[in-house]
Amino acid sequence: MRKLSNKTSCFIFVIIGLFLFSFSLISPVHSVPFISKKKEIEIGRSGDKQIVLQFGIYQDKSLQLYINRIGQKLLSNLFNKEFRKFHFKLVDSSEINAFALPGGYVYVTRGLLAALNNESELASVIGHEIAHVTLHHGAKLMIRSIGSQILSVGGAIASPKNAGKWLAVSTALFQQINMGYGREAELESDAQGMLNSVEAGYHPIAMVNFLKNLRKQEIMSGQAYHGFQASHPETKERIVKAGTFALSLSQKYTASINNKNIYLQKLQGLVYGGKKHLKDKNKYKSKYLDIYKVQKGDTLRSISNKIYKDDRHSYEIATINGIKESATLNPGCILKIIRDGVYK
Repeated sequence: MRKLSNKTSCFIFVIIGLFLFSFSLISPVHSVPFISKKKEIEIGRSGDKQIVLQFGIYQDKSLQLYINRIGQKLLSNLFNKEFRKFHFKLVDSSEINAFALPGGYVYVTRGLLAALNNESELASVIGHEIAHVTLHHGAKLMIRSIGSQILSVGGAIASPKNAGKWLAVSTALFQQINMGYGREAELESDAQGMLNSVEAGYHPIAMVNFLKNLRKQEIMSGQAYHGFQASHPETKERIVKAGTFALSLSQKYTASINNKNIYLQKLQGLVYGGKKHLKDKNKYKSKYLDIYKVQKGDTLRSISNKIYKDDRHSYEIATINGIKESATLNPGCILKIIRDGVYK
């Protein structure tokens, strides 16, 4: 999750703080100390309202249903879902991100959809976020970050004169979530998400390909998926571990759904770039994703010349499609391209 306003983040974590403070002395069975599953759901439900207000829901019913269908398919293969109901939503943000709130709320940005190249990659990312929920990483992070501070803050939740102290606590916590849940939690969710997607029939190498391509896209766009930064030393370890696990899974599972063409065709007309959230006042040139069908003899340079009247866009086309600039293109395959204007 990235760049919510201080007001919004404060609101969300005041709610979280109230739950932690109010229920810290109650002792029913909890999945995480101080937070029951019921309270995680309430936290997620309250936070969801703010997420929708902050980003907005991307107005494409077909894509919304598509993402929910994949999420529900992944859930159907889980032995223990932890929560009875999950909610999968596509939010209207250009940032390359996916995130989850406690209690079964999972979000994908349109920026992330544009960065992916097949359904299998999308399934691996959604599986990763489902794992954050089922493994209670959000709730555990709250406990680690503010569990020891909540009592010392005490009246800050209710007393306006101490609001500054609470804002400092909630803002620090939110920044941690922005940066990911930490090395062990991200590796754990990578593995669990990969296993979940493979058991649902998707290709085991999808997460590895996504992470590798994300390094290139981060350089081009300056954006980073949560908990994943190309310059961070743990990134290489994450890719290596994912690759090793993918190899192991490929020896056990033979199904390998990719659905590349289906996925790319669903992206036709997707708004590309632009606003990161509803209150983003910056001016952006309107752009959208279009689909190009490769013809005999095409190269990325020739396609760039054909579409943009300039061969210097070949690197951009290669990067957003997760291929090398020198790649040999097979006639009939389809590629994402970026066009100016509004899709009609």
